[in-house]
This record gives sequence, C-alpha cells and structure tokens, in this order.
Amino acid sequence: MDEEEKPKQPQEPESQEAQTTESEESEAPKPSEPIPKAAVPGKSAKSPPSRPAKKKRPSYEDLEDDLLLQKLKEQFSDGILSGQSFLDQPIYTVSRECLSDLMVQLRDNPEWDFDYLIDVTALDYLGDEKRFCMVYHLYSYKHEKLIRIKARIAEDEVVPSVSSIWRTADWMEREVYDLFGIEFSGHPDLRRILLPDDWHGHPLRKDYDIKLQDQVWIKKHLHITKTPE
Repeated sequence: MDEEEKPKQPQEPESQEAQTTESEESEAPKPSEPIPKAAVPGKSAKSPPSRPAKKKRPSYEDLEDDLLLQKLKEQFSDGILSGQSFLDQPIYTVSRECLSDLMVQLRDNPEWDFDYLIDVTALDYLGDEKRFCMVYHLYSYKHEKLIRIKARIAEDEVVPSVSSIWRTADWMEREVYDLFGIEFSGHPDLRRILLPDDWHGHPLRKDYDIKLQDQVWIKKHLHITKTPE
C-alpha cells in the first residue's frame, strides 16, 4: 500500500489534569484595575472636624416686670438707679444717700423680709469718678430669695454702716475698711481686722503694688531688710 493510504493513527487524548487547568484558566476572571480609594463604597472622604459651638456667656439683663424694683422706685424715687439680672439673680443699684433707709425697708417690710445679710464687699473701679462699688448680698429665709444691692461711691465719700440693721455687718465692714480703705459712718468699732493696726495701705486697692507693700512694717516686725527691686 502506498504511504498516503496508510490509516492515520488516532491522537492520544489530553490528560484530564490539562483539561481542568485550561478550563479553570478560561473561567478565572481577569484581574480588574484597582478602585480608587475615594470611590470605595462605604468610605467617604474625611470631612474636617466641626468646631464646637461657642457657649453663650452670661450677661447682665434689665429687669422687667420686677415687683420689688417697682416698689422701691415708688418709695425711693431717684434713689433707685437701675435693676438688672445676672444668672437669674436680681441686682439693684441704688444711691449712697438712700442706702441706709432702703436696707431698713428690705429687712422690716414683711412683704420682703430680708433678714439675713450674707456678705458685704466692695469693688475698685480705679479711674472712675465713683471709684468704689459697695456690694451687699441679702437673703430672705421666709421667701427663699437672694438679691444683691450695689452702691457706687467716690474715694473720699463715707458709707453709712448697716451694722445697726444686721449685726453681722460689724466684722464685714471692718474687712472692707481694712482691705479697701472705705470708711463707714456709725460703725461701733471701725478698725483693721486682718492686717496689723500700723500697716500702711490697703491691699485690695488696684493701685496697691504687692511688691512694694509696707516695707517699713516688714523690716520692723519681721526683720527682713531686703526689698524687691
């Protein structure tokens, strides 16, 4: 027989492993391009942190429809200069001239009955014509009410003492006298209470320099001779 007529030999089938490998390669998805970070679902670009809202600072507000203020204006007329509220606490600013009579009224009138003097202190507004401001804190146990009374005075003015109205004012006014140099008319024993009697100056005045405190007294009583430069 001729070579051309020779039967063709059957080709051996490919192994199953090779077929499986080719099949897996054909079915395997092609790697996709990386997704940009900004486009990743569920993850958005970070926004700048929000600033906390500024807290509203407490401020003085004019009193409105205040019964005590109305009554005081009716009784003392121009002696009541203003009525304000700070942190829900009423503040009444009055003149020095009506201070004593007004305090008696606040204590003795059963409608108000401010029987407790909590504190007496002062403020120094250096440079103002009315340099000092007296501050009185009054409380009524009966009505459970707290108020403040203020009175501005010049440096050379004398304040009427309220020690005859509230006995606790005795030492409180002495403290104000000691530290601010404010004098009280009608006080039974106005003298220093914290500092020595011969101490020079009043430490809570704004023009009192702590570095230049009473050097004479310090040298004499503490035997300290070095003074600050």
